Amino acid sequence: MKNNKERTIAIIMARGGSKGLPKKNIKLLNGKPLIAYSIEDALNSGVCDTVLVTSEDDEIIKISKKYGATVSFKRPNELATDFIPPEPVIQHALKEHEKITNSKFDIVVYLQPTDIFRPKNVINECVTKLKNNPKLDTVFSAYKTHKHFWKKNDDDTYKRITDGTYDSRQKRGDNVTFREDQGIACALRANLIRDKGIRVGSNVSIVENEEFNTAVDIHYDYDFWLAETLKSKENDILNISQEEFLGKDSKFWSQSIRNGYIRSHLIFAMHETGVFEILKNNNTLTSKEIATQANLNHILLDGVLNFLYHSDKILSKENNKFNLTKFGKENLFTDPVLAMSYGAVGAYSCILTELVPSLKNIKKYGKDYERSGDLIAKGSYYTGRKNYPWIINNMRKLGIKKVADLGCGSADVLISLCEEDKNLEGIGVDISQKALNEAKTRIEKKGLKERISLVQGDLYKPETFSKQLKDVDAFNAVMVMHEFLRDGKERVTKMFKDMKKEFKGKYFFLGEFDCLSDDEYQKMPYPDRIHFLFYQHVIHPLTWQGLAFKEDWLEIFKNSGIEVVQMEDKLNFRLVQFILKF
Repeated sequence: MKNNKERTIAIIMARGGSKGLPKKNIKLLNGKPLIAYSIEDALNSGVCDTVLVTSEDDEIIKISKKYGATVSFKRPNELATDFIPPEPVIQHALKEHEKITNSKFDIVVYLQPTDIFRPKNVINECVTKLKNNPKLDTVFSAYKTHKHFWKKNDDDTYKRITDGTYDSRQKRGDNVTFREDQGIACALRANLIRDKGIRVGSNVSIVENEEFNTAVDIHYDYDFWLAETLKSKENDILNISQEEFLGKDSKFWSQSIRNGYIRSHLIFAMHETGVFEILKNNNTLTSKEIATQANLNHILLDGVLNFLYHSDKILSKENNKFNLTKFGKENLFTDPVLAMSYGAVGAYSCILTELVPSLKNIKKYGKDYERSGDLIAKGSYYTGRKNYPWIINNMRKLGIKKVADLGCGSADVLISLCEEDKNLEGIGVDISQKALNEAKTRIEKKGLKERISLVQGDLYKPETFSKQLKDVDAFNAVMVMHEFLRDGKERVTKMFKDMKKEFKGKYFFLGEFDCLSDDEYQKMPYPDRIHFLFYQHVIHPLTWQGLAFKEDWLEIFKNSGIEVVQMEDKLNFRLVQFILKF
């Protein structure tokens, strides 16, 4: 049975004393430090709650943090020698991080920074296999080869260790050998390494891959040259796909628009009605069986499922029964897809359907139509949750025990922070009583009502909630304060000055999107631009909200007389996280 609550930590070992290729872990490969590839792979996998780098080298630590990794301690020198095996290093890293953060993990993902050619979704597949099968101890990536292998005996004779018959060579797919590639991705039960100091348990499964470049493991100059050459070829292929993203002809382009428009709404509807969740937990069901479970109209549902089956590869169909494909299971429940479904489509589709009358000044957002607050909360949660560990780690460093979440909405962020840190208490502040009612329901459902309370207050008037918040150590606001920029930077500056009067000496964790310039957009591959473009140039201007560059925020802080304790601008989704002090 699948356990979605299991917490996963990725551990990347990177020492500074490499001999074959000095400073290899931070050597620039196509303009990026080598270790950055593995950090980004782990962060983008969607399954790692924390990405931890263990190193004794200050420069590696600094660069690892820059690319979004957590470094909660410095590795002891005795665990950074040439001959130390991985197991004691991983064991030390897990136990030390758990001790420092007062947390516990269920799954450890082991990645080597010298293995940068990871097949897409391989980390996700390893972790998912482990979660789905409680009998498994370890799941790792392995290269599927049809070559024959021999072993040398003690008497200098040789013995074939693969089936060498002609029949087996012809079948090929039935008689294969696997090359273990744990450095590409290896997921294991945390108690294996924590308690026993081992990576590979008795019950093992493999995630197969046939990508030849996974053999490249970088230890010497030639390996580095080869990896750089292969990465350059990948970029050439990417440039070709960039051109085709907009369509090779008008038919391709127009039908891609039609397909994307329809599919986006159907995928949102299947998530919101629970259809995908039902399919994820069952083998094969007819549309009528699914409709019965979800209390839906089975005729309408049948049309939706058939469209998705024929237009995409997320569903399979046999004897009028539907199932999620491997691709569907791997991608439908990732943070980017869920953020798109609930946020871009669910919450913000209204601004597109009402765009024509809005452009003609017949209708206005906020008066004639409005986004769904509940769906906004869901979309924002999946957009930003990869960055929450950074917030928690820094709150622990500052000794923060109680935090107030400003503009808390339905309390998804506050709930996540309190789930991440069992010692943290919270207060949610919002002007909307409807949002607070929803937050109360969610908090009670999570069993956190003893640790999280709620207060109605207007952020423009800190005095409306200052009495209830006198005992908090810090404030938190992720993607909230930009909404007030609709009234101009001067108004936001005044709000911060007023907050400083009420809460002098308190910390303020503020996270905001850093806008992209035209030049930055033009240098990005087309697929990489779309999320940011939609965010920066559609949903915020069309809902009368402001956005800013990080330099604008720094100017606001300066004019407000607020101290900038720390700024981190290498987090997921171009989120810039500031630690301020009133």
